[in-house]
Amino acid sequence: MFYFEINRWFRALARFCDYCLFFLTLGAVTLFLPFFYGPLFYYLLGLATPFLWVSVEAWLISKWGTTPGKALLGLSVRDALGFKLPFSASLRRAFFLPGRPGTLLQKKTSWMRKLCAIAASAAFVMTAIYGNYLTLWSVGLDEGISPQEWVQYSPDDGGFKISFPTPPEENVKELVIPDSGKVLPYEELTSTENEKILYSVSHMELPRRWRIAGNTTLLKGVLELLVKHTEGGELIEKELKKISGHRVLDYRMKQGGEEVKGRLIIVGPTLYKLSITYPPSHAEEMQQNPFLDSFETS
Repeated sequence: MFYFEINRWFRALARFCDYCLFFLTLGAVTLFLPFFYGPLFYYLLGLATPFLWVSVEAWLISKWGTTPGKALLGLSVRDALGFKLPFSASLRRAFFLPGRPGTLLQKKTSWMRKLCAIAASAAFVMTAIYGNYLTLWSVGLDEGISPQEWVQYSPDDGGFKISFPTPPEENVKELVIPDSGKVLPYEELTSTENEKILYSVSHMELPRRWRIAGNTTLLKGVLELLVKHTEGGELIEKELKKISGHRVLDYRMKQGGEEVKGRLIIVGPTLYKLSITYPPSHAEEMQQNPFLDSFETS
């Protein structure tokens, strides 16, 4: 039996369920594409979801007279004679145009289905808000626990902590500034896994006059110099992003017969360079390596 008196909260909940399910579907599709997407892409995708959903909603209503969210709450759309709307009419309805065709009908639904819709909506929201934390928890990085029983390292003077597969070695080195004859001292930590993969963290204090350029410009300049002065260096890809309020530059490059996956990050006056050097045969494995994401400033 259908009722014409529709609870407006049910309508809003049904639409929200549809948006969330569609957003998660689009997000899942991007996981299989040969590209890397940052958080900004998914924020924009979330904003665009209601507009992208319009044609899908129109097709579903013309085909089945309902959508997943509406079906969960016993809602459907019919014309005055009780038939499903054609696609053109469904599209007008989906666009909220004046004189929207069709009538929204509601079946009597159990409280169990209503609770399922509310629980599903809450799960979608929690996934969107805490997705990053859930990812860290899944690889063992929550509360300072190192993944795969790695060694968590923090220097005596504090500043940061990071996880290595083996206890790191500490060295003090000097960086020659091109065309100036000056050198900058920096500290480097290195750790080797299976004698094939090299993990490295280096950090240095940036000269005051360098910092005038701004973090984004500095990061791009450092990466350019890094590629230029690396023997056999060739940049494969790079991506600017923001993590924990800090501007970072992720990159992947060739270094002779090996590949390097790295991250440059500026925190205050300090530049950090994190990198993993590995044989090309380990490239797929390195996509899920937790080393870069284990870095935290304190």
